[in-house]
Amino acid sequence: MVSLEALRKRVLEQTKKKLAEAYTEKDRYVIQAIEALDDVDATFNLLVARVREWYSLHFPELNTILKDHEKYLTLVVTFGKRENYNLEALKELVGERDAEVIMNAVKESSGTDIGDEDIRVIQRLAEIALDLRNYRKELVDYIDRTMEEVAPNVKYLAGPLLGARLIAKAGGLKKLSLMPASTIQVLGAEKALFRHLTKGSKPPKHGILFQHPWVRTAKRWQRGKIARSLAAKLAIAAREDYFGGKFIADRLKQELEERVKEIKEKYREPPKKKEQKPRRGKKKRKKR
Repeated sequence: MVSLEALRKRVLEQTKKKLAEAYTEKDRYVIQAIEALDDVDATFNLLVARVREWYSLHFPELNTILKDHEKYLTLVVTFGKRENYNLEALKELVGERDAEVIMNAVKESSGTDIGDEDIRVIQRLAEIALDLRNYRKELVDYIDRTMEEVAPNVKYLAGPLLGARLIAKAGGLKKLSLMPASTIQVLGAEKALFRHLTKGSKPPKHGILFQHPWVRTAKRWQRGKIARSLAAKLAIAAREDYFGGKFIADRLKQELEERVKEIKEKYREPPKKKEQKPRRGKKKRKKR
């Protein structure tokens, strides 16, 4: 008879083995990378907002003139104080038209003077934000390469970033491969689906699949049908990536393109709204 202690050790060994297998799966790296990408984007946006607000004490007009975040940060790092701006250097960084507008703003700026230490601190923060932007590009390249190794069919159909998000939302490639197309279609729309189930609101037609250019650029009434077709092909692609290993995405994409074309031709116009029938009043029960 097996003792309780021996049984406990055996269960622990099996658990450790399963955990080790789970952590060696490459799709876990994809999930961490795409979540890190979201963290980088959120942090970058916070830092840019802080730099713009802080630097605007000294040169407020630049915030209105230059909407491109990277160019704005580059000017802060390159020139610092507004009196250091010069037309020729500006032309190389932002183009001739914006350069002239900025130089005119320098002459008429309503900002306050700034000390050397103050501008150095702001410039350092701008440098950190630019470093984050550059790291984002490295992260995107890493996700691209890793998705090619882990899920080439899903990557080919959805693109590396959207494919990685689908794997992350599903909880792994294995779970994605076991999902029906209807579930893949609404991944990322869990709140809307919950409202539909509990409050009877309209069901969601797509979740993060809206990020796919074929869905996003389609007309409103076509999106649900295109998302459904895309989800069906992605379900096949995920199963092939996990269980098969063959590259079939080129065939799937061709079939999907034909289906999308068919949807756009068949549903060119929005569907006509159904006329609501007038509600009949409740019949009064006759008193006996």
